[in-house]
Amino acid sequence: MFKFTKFFVACLMLLISTAMAKADYPENSPVALNGRLKVEDGKMVNACGHPTQLRGMSTHGLAWNPNAYTEASIKMLVEEWNISLFRIAVYTHEWGGYSTDQWKTKEQYHELIDNLVDICGKYGIYCLIDWHVLNSVSHDPNNTIDDATIFFEHMSKTHKDKAHVMYEICNEPNKNVTWAMIKNYANDIIPVIRENDKDAIIVCGTPTWSQDVDAAAELPLDFDNVMYTLHFYSGTHTSYLRQKAEKAISKGLAIFVTEFGVSKADGSGGVFLDEADTWMEWMDKHDISWANWSFCDKNETSAALVANSISKGTWTPSKSGEYIKSKLAEPYKEKFVPCTDDVKNINNNVEITLYPNPTDGSFSINAAFDIEKVVILDMTGKEIKRFDSTANNYVVSDIANGIYQVVVYSHDFTTIERMIKK
Repeated sequence: MFKFTKFFVACLMLLISTAMAKADYPENSPVALNGRLKVEDGKMVNACGHPTQLRGMSTHGLAWNPNAYTEASIKMLVEEWNISLFRIAVYTHEWGGYSTDQWKTKEQYHELIDNLVDICGKYGIYCLIDWHVLNSVSHDPNNTIDDATIFFEHMSKTHKDKAHVMYEICNEPNKNVTWAMIKNYANDIIPVIRENDKDAIIVCGTPTWSQDVDAAAELPLDFDNVMYTLHFYSGTHTSYLRQKAEKAISKGLAIFVTEFGVSKADGSGGVFLDEADTWMEWMDKHDISWANWSFCDKNETSAALVANSISKGTWTPSKSGEYIKSKLAEPYKEKFVPCTDDVKNINNNVEITLYPNPTDGSFSINAAFDIEKVVILDMTGKEIKRFDSTANNYVVSDIANGIYQVVVYSHDFTTIERMIKK
């Protein structure tokens, strides 16, 4: 009886949270489809418990590229680049950073970031608020603790319980900063956030410019819904770094690639697309979400836009940007399962066969169970067609060519298969 009651409450809460997400965000947007994200069994999952991979862009320094980060640019990234994630990099001690009072006061910074967070919500994409420790004083996040406390107290109060908001508490600790030092900082800052926002995902940087995820895996943080940062640049970081990450994953660490580039680590050289492809395949394999560095028109290889293109009134992709835009345009993985109003057990171990597949007009399903209904979704989770009939002939000649999810419902469970329409 207890197990039934617990399950019933969980389903009820899931229905409520999903309904709230759909009410607050544009229909069929990433947030409306997935709800508030969480961490389970070493993976980011959506409100229904399905592994979810976000893909998007990171800002560069807000003070250095203010014209790049507007509603117009975010709208363009959503509609033309297909992002589901926007990362706001808040530098601390570099010129114009939060702690310098050289560009904006803290209150003005809060207003700017609050506005960007709200724009992300308006377009239904996830927003990662990044405390961008890096050089000078900030290489050790403990040196920023006073301002970090002010910053995250404001952010967590202002944006608490918003399904699209996540927090990255330290970007790239470096030099001689150990995991123990980072953990001390996290143990101070995470409770500041949790005081206001109980369930949002919090991402924590790792030593050596967020490469030593294996060190974090040996003694992880004692909080729920926490992930750990891995950064790479395909011109510098190769298989040895993936091996370190594999070790962390094997110990159950939830990894989030909050920054990567297809240049060298200093933003120059390349582009190194063969190694980038290897990294992309690796991230897909492990359902790892990512944000590319960076959406700006700075004169460096890692910039996603041609140098000075924004001042000319265009969003012209650089070689790096062309590559990332092509990756963002690819359909989401076949096991990406958005939340729907139907709360069913997903069982992808059940053998089903669609034939013919690819198809140019119709298909049938070979399954060892009775099919109640079939729903076809595009790869963003939007419902394209529904079949409530049990007749085993599903006509799709009227839908566009592409890759789709075929969601097959039985009485007891749901299973999913990919379909190619040509």
